[in-house]
Parts: sequence; C-alpha cells; structure tokens
Amino acid sequence: MLVINLILQIGGDEYNLIIQSLYLLLFLILIFFGQRIQFHIALIEVGGLIKQLNVMRTMARKDTLHEIKKYSERKDLELEVDRLINSFMIQPESLDPAGIVRKLEHILNLRENKFLNDIKKLITKKTLEYKIRNIGNMLEATLALNTLYKVLEHYYLLAKKTGNFYLVAQLQMLVPLLFNEAKAYLHAVTAFKFGTPIGDSIGPLVAYNLIHDKASYLIDIKKDYVKDTDVYTIKRNNRILHVVKAQGPGGNVGKPGEAIKRLIENRKNDGSEIKLVIMIDAALKLEGEKSGSVAEGVGAAIGGIGVEKFKIEEEVTKYNIPIIALVIKESFLEAITTIKKDIADSIKNIISRIDHIILSESKENDEIIIAGVGNSIGVL
Repeated sequence: MLVINLILQIGGDEYNLIIQSLYLLLFLILIFFGQRIQFHIALIEVGGLIKQLNVMRTMARKDTLHEIKKYSERKDLELEVDRLINSFMIQPESLDPAGIVRKLEHILNLRENKFLNDIKKLITKKTLEYKIRNIGNMLEATLALNTLYKVLEHYYLLAKKTGNFYLVAQLQMLVPLLFNEAKAYLHAVTAFKFGTPIGDSIGPLVAYNLIHDKASYLIDIKKDYVKDTDVYTIKRNNRILHVVKAQGPGGNVGKPGEAIKRLIENRKNDGSEIKLVIMIDAALKLEGEKSGSVAEGVGAAIGGIGVEKFKIEEEVTKYNIPIIALVIKESFLEAITTIKKDIADSIKNIISRIDHIILSESKENDEIIIAGVGNSIGVL
C-alpha cells in the first residue's frame, strides 16, 4: 500500500520518466556488464560443484586408506597411497602406427604389474589375493576421481584467472555431467570395498551360470590358461563350449583377447577348429533404454583401450570365424556399482539367447568359444 500511495503522489509524467530511466539504466548495464555478470554467476555455479568434487575425492581417499590400514602397519602408508593415487601412464607414440598395439600392450602390462606390486608392498599382514585385487580396484576408482577433480579444477582456475567467459561457459555445461560420473566412482569405492559383483560383472556372471547350469556337462578346467583368465570346457546342446572368464572373486578383468587367440591357435594345432565365437559384455545404455535389456549384434564386445579387442579381431579374421556379441545395457553408474536386480535378472535371458545362437549357427560337435567379458569381482 505504501508503494502504491507513493506512486499515486508522483505525477504521471514524473512516474513515466523514472520508469524509463530505470529501463535505460538496466539496458546500459546489460550491454556493458551483461557478459561479466553471466561470467560470475557461472563461475559461482561451477565453483560450488568443484568444491563438492573435492569433498567426494577426499571421502574416497579416506575410505580407501581406512581399508588398507586393516592389512598394513606401515608408517608411511598415507604418503604411499597418495603416490599411487597420483600415478599416471604415458601412452606410446602413435605418429608411426606400425606396431602400436604391441607397444601399448607392453606399457599396459607394465603399469598393471607395477601398480599391483606397489599395493602388495603396502600390505604387511597376511592377506588373501582377492582382497589385494579389491583394494587395487578401490585405488583405481579413487585415482580416477582424483584425476577428474584436478582436471576440472585446472580449467576452473584458468577461466577465473583469465576471465575467459567461453571457457567457463563450457565448464558450466560439462561439469554437471562429469559430476554424475564422479558420484559413480565414489559409489564404486564402496562396492569394491565389500567385494560385491558390479554391473560390469554381468559377463563373468553369465559365464559362471552357464558352466553350472544343469544342462551343461563340465569336461575340463584350465586355471590360469593365460594371465588371470580361466577356461572351462563344457558340453551343451551336443556342442563343445570353451567358456572364458576372468579369475574371481577378486576385482579382475583378465586377458580374454589373449585367451581367445590362444584357444583358436591351440585347437587348430590339435586338428580341431573353433567354428564360432560368442562374446557377452556390459554396454552403456542410451537414456531412453531400459537397464538390463539385451541387444544382439556382431563384432568383439569388449571395452578397454583396445589391445584385447585387436587380438580377437585379428584372430577371427585370420580364420574367418563368425563372432557374435550379446550386450547388456547399463548406465555408467550401474556398470561400476553393486549390480542391480534388473541387470542380474537378464542372465536367464542371455543364456537362452546363447542356446538359440549355437543351435542355429553351428552343428553338433562343433567347438565354440563363449567369452564372459568384464570385472569378475564377487564372481568365482
């Protein structure tokens, strides 16, 4: 009422003049300072998310350190854990692509072995091997979260320092998406801590259920057929199936590409032939797709940096072997956190599809490779 009375006391012309002056002032402010205002608003928004990321990486580090302390009495534990969390790998030069896969495999193996050996040096108490593997996975998730935070903080501070509006605008668009990825890594630390199967374990879970299904007859087991990878030979639907999976129950992805390559070569040397390769793995779903839905296609269904995929593709091409892929759709969060019921329930559907494929695409007594690709944490 006070405002209305005040307006009524001012003459119409004077009132219009004040309103026009205010509009003109606001217009001039927006022209000369609009982008600067947007810049500071975006900077405040991004800065808030960066601070939350810092809290999340601190929580992940604290949880990982607490878990390692259960098995270690080293006084320099925090220093060594920080060294591992800040470690990195330099990929080989690709200017001359000849032999790049061999060099990349060497660097990957070197990094994996060194990382695992460094963890073993931290463990001073008697500990089961799979526990060490799980701690390694916790450190990997913490490392990823730490790297994500440092990179985003770098660009945030750079944008703040230079006053670059376009840089902070890109951050404003990207940080919320990457923030969800960071939350997934934080949840992954908990999943690896308790050693529960994760969404990415669906491939090994399918392999395990296929091996132990009542319609399967176990013929042979080859432990450590290649590094960290087992091969189970079963008879099912009058076909010989060589089931490949990473060793469990520790967090481990094995070397499925090397195992498939060696199986094909060894069976060839023994006078037999692999007639078909079927690969099962998790795949990132689109937003509109249902978690746990199964899709069928052709090609090598395997993630990673590409070394194992290259080996599989080279070998099946060399001998003209058909390769069929079955993928289970999951979000990134679902892939690296404790497996959800919708995803676990897809196992029966996948085994049914495997049976349909081998009956329609092969003959009796044919030898077939079934590869359950993924992290075998929590899966024997």
